[in-house]
Amino acid sequence: MSSMFKEDPVFKATPETVGSLVTAIHKGAIALPHFQRSFVWEPKRTIELLKSVISRYPAGTLLTWEQSTEANFGYRTFEGVLPTDTKPRRLVLDGQQRLTSLYQALTGTGDHKFYMRVWPFIDEENYSLVPLEQVDLDSAIMANDISRRARQNPANEEWQIANGVFAISEYDRLRPWFKKLVRYVRSDRERADRLEELLHQFKDTYLQPLESYAFPVVDLPMHTSLVAVCNIFETLNRSGKVLGPFELLTAKFYPQQIHMRELWDAAKRDYPLLVEFQVDPYSLLQAICLRVHQSAQRYDVLNKLTAQNIKQHWETVVAAAADVLDMLKRECGAISVQWLPYGMLLVPMTAVYPEIAQLRSQVRAIARDKLRQYYWCSIFTENYDQGANSQAGADYRLLCKWVVGESDVAPEAVADFNLTDKDILSARQNRKALYRGFMSLLIQLGAKDFTSAQAIANVHTNDMKFDAIQVFPKSWLNSHENNPDSHGSELILNRLLVGQGTKKEIRDRPLGEYFAAQDTGSQHKMADILASHLIDPDDHGGLMSLDYSLFLRDRLSSFVEEIENVTNQSIIYDSEATGE
Repeated sequence: MSSMFKEDPVFKATPETVGSLVTAIHKGAIALPHFQRSFVWEPKRTIELLKSVISRYPAGTLLTWEQSTEANFGYRTFEGVLPTDTKPRRLVLDGQQRLTSLYQALTGTGDHKFYMRVWPFIDEENYSLVPLEQVDLDSAIMANDISRRARQNPANEEWQIANGVFAISEYDRLRPWFKKLVRYVRSDRERADRLEELLHQFKDTYLQPLESYAFPVVDLPMHTSLVAVCNIFETLNRSGKVLGPFELLTAKFYPQQIHMRELWDAAKRDYPLLVEFQVDPYSLLQAICLRVHQSAQRYDVLNKLTAQNIKQHWETVVAAAADVLDMLKRECGAISVQWLPYGMLLVPMTAVYPEIAQLRSQVRAIARDKLRQYYWCSIFTENYDQGANSQAGADYRLLCKWVVGESDVAPEAVADFNLTDKDILSARQNRKALYRGFMSLLIQLGAKDFTSAQAIANVHTNDMKFDAIQVFPKSWLNSHENNPDSHGSELILNRLLVGQGTKKEIRDRPLGEYFAAQDTGSQHKMADILASHLIDPDDHGGLMSLDYSLFLRDRLSSFVEEIENVTNQSIIYDSEATGE
């Protein structure tokens, strides 16, 4: 047998009882990492968990993380637990909702109190317990919202005795309650004694799991790295809240009085563009890591960033990110997150921007031109499709010297730009970054709305959004022998930005047919709009002659010229693409 199979497993699941877990939670020995979300389970989910525990059904594994005595990771107590001076020995990474539910149900804390009806478990005629599989647990367990006034009050002892209902939080202190219940329902001493004995059997048989039920607990050792914790958490919580490095660092820096969530909330309040473009706060941490350690890799962000780095660079980077987004929106056609080709490009651009902002106005203008050139080149070479974190690090190191300094060595996307016209012609919409780059280039060039004849950049709002439709629809191409879909209807060059109203008017017609159906005045207006989308409206062009191949060649020529302008690079020509 290979030696690799003889090694002990890195992690082992050790059973721990509900009773011991609840006690540890109450004492503060087990707590939650600061990044964990709040308790969100509804009472019915707690009831389902209680049913599983009583029935001894599997209820999942718990995952905890051992902590050192220094407690150098941000934590908080479970909801319902009073804060103590005890430093937690473990933090719960997976199982918060289950443990909080059980803690609150068994201690009587929280917004709801849970009760159990005893009679569904008792066969009074035969003085025996009802087999668990025959007990209607749905009706046997109930929850009561303590904040609501109701006609019946389960907390009232007289009501409890009259209805055979007890608080689950009293499950280990039921002897006095049993005596009162027996006296209430039985006057005969012998029969009362038999019933009381049966009630104790009920407690030992059906309530005992509330104490002894064991969860398998995997306990990560304290030396487990933040990267490993992040990966493990994400694997376990794919259907729930995603844990990213920002959440981990929020907890890591919390004991050092760096409150990342408060910083991020303030950033969103002060710079609305961060919200508008759905910026991930982790990208700001990556930008800081670039400035300090020349790396955007997750390992370096998690392990090398310090609280002092955050103090020194956070405000600068937040302002820089907003400035970069403003530039992309105003000067690069990325008018919304929908048309931002690469969110990751924001990281190196943000990291270098503070140095650009400090330059004299004339020099700053030149530096901004270079930054925009880098942006467009990165899009049209699709440089961030793979290994984006590594690419950001390599680009930043060169950007600092090329954009701000006096180096002639440009980042890879600029230095090795090798786009051909054949690449442009064959590009399909599934190449998302390239597709968004084409559309945002059109917007930046002043592409107009068909309804208002105003620039899309000026009329785009949350209520007025634009979609890209096919100029020559696939269904039409397939039905016309002279226009076989040999090039593919999904080509980016076959896309046109229109508002919802225009989209409904055109429907499945080729744009040329829609154009021809307009009156003379509307055609004159529409010709100008089409030209703004780099579409030739001439009668002999591919659009109006309904010649798809000619249309593609015409539009390709226009796009090549505009891409060369924004990238300051030459497109490599391929005779097959141009039809020469």
